[in-house]
Formats: sequence, C-alpha cells, structure tokens
Amino acid sequence: MKEPRVGFGRETIQRLLSNLSAYQQKYGFDETVQITLNALLAYYSFNLEHGFKDEHLYESILKLKEAIPIYSNSTGEGGIFKVTKKSILEDAHIDLRGFFQSRYSIRHFAPVEVNMCLIEQAVAMAQKTPSVCNRQSSKVYVFSSDEDKQKVLSYQSGNRGFGDQASKVLIVVSDLENFTLIGERNQCWIDGGMYAMSLVYALHSLGLGTCCLNWSVERSVDKALKKATNIKDSESIIMMIAVGHLPEELRVTQSPRKPVQEVLVIK
Repeated sequence: MKEPRVGFGRETIQRLLSNLSAYQQKYGFDETVQITLNALLAYYSFNLEHGFKDEHLYESILKLKEAIPIYSNSTGEGGIFKVTKKSILEDAHIDLRGFFQSRYSIRHFAPVEVNMCLIEQAVAMAQKTPSVCNRQSSKVYVFSSDEDKQKVLSYQSGNRGFGDQASKVLIVVSDLENFTLIGERNQCWIDGGMYAMSLVYALHSLGLGTCCLNWSVERSVDKALKKATNIKDSESIIMMIAVGHLPEELRVTQSPRKPVQEVLVIK
C-alpha cells in the first residue's frame, strides 16, 4: 500500500507468532520458517521506522531465532523489497498480441519426446500466478509413460483421435485444504483456473503445443481417477493438459472471438 497503517494487524501478528512457534517445534526449521521470520522482521522494522516500537514482537522474534541453531542471516524471501516503475516496464515490455493470437488448441503433435526440464521451466513460471492470500493451492501431476497417459486419458472423453500423440499429460489440481471459510468454497476453481492458464501460456512460450482437456465429469469418475493416480481426495481436479512438440505444419480450427464491444461493459 502507498501509506501502510502503523501498528496494523497486531492480532494477526500474535496469531502468526504462535502458529510459527508450534510449526517450528513440530517440523523444525525450513523455508517456511525462514520466510515467515523475514516477513515478521520487515513488519517490525517498518513500525520501528515510524516510531512504533513493539518490544514484545521483537523479543518473540529473537526467541524464535535463538531456537533455530542453523538460522542464517541470508535475505531469502518474505517481507518486502522495493521495485521501480522503470524495472517493471523494462521486464514487461513485450507485445503480447502476437503471443496470444499464436496459441491454438493443438491436436496434432510431433512424435518427439518433451524433455521434463521444459515442464519444470513452465511450472516455475506458472508459480508466479496470483492466488488468494498467496496460498498457492495449485499442483501439477505429470504423466509420461504410454501406460500412464492411456490410463488417465481413459477417464476424459474429449481426447479421442489425438490424446495418444501427446508426449506428456498434465493434471492441474487445487487443494481444498488451503481454504477454510464457506465464502471460499469456489476459490479453488478461480486459483486453479488462473494457474492452469499461466501454465498453458508458459508452455506456449517454450515452443510447446497444448490442448486443455476439460474435467466436466460426475463424482464417480472423479473419484475413480483420483484412486487410479493417488491424487488426494482434497485436491480438486481443474483440468488435464495434453502437451507435445509442434509438427512443422498442422491444421488448427478457426475459432472467431466475439468482438470487444460484446464483452466489454463500460459503466
């Protein structure tokens, strides 16, 4: 925010301290502890700079740090850092019109194996997708062998005639364990859908073809796929994505889009 309120969120901070202490005792020191400590230190430093000294918070942070013998003073992630408009514009200065226009639903793949490093690169890019409270509920399952691909695709009815050509079949899920309130009942579909779109565009940027395979199935089919693939019951399946290399030439459907005037409502 432009002008954060000094001392804001003290009740939340106390709850976070309590949760962090319990987490550290149960799981030990890991990246989550490091990031949380960095965020708490940034909160404390901000308030101190503005004349608000929270001794209890500082003592609690020191106590946690002392309880972690391998704690390092590396910057890590968590907290805040400054960026400039110039740096954002320089990195984002890409004409995406052609990029968006050149992505098609591919149903004709080249018989070339997709290296897992490309999938890993795409997932790493998709990790920057916004999610509610940065909970990052999405996960990607990758299936590579002919047997595994055939198995998962057998539960999806929209891949006949081309699904067997895909080098990789991905399943994007969103874990419901990240949501607690009734008002968040649909959030997994929002977060998971946004993640899936980021992943598709990331794969496109790496020169791979993709086809989104919808998961509009009855509960029995959903449960059967999860059982067959060891996907957790709490993980809502967003979609499958068929992935493969592009052949030198192929045919795609012409799918006209509605004019902007039909979808843009200006009030």
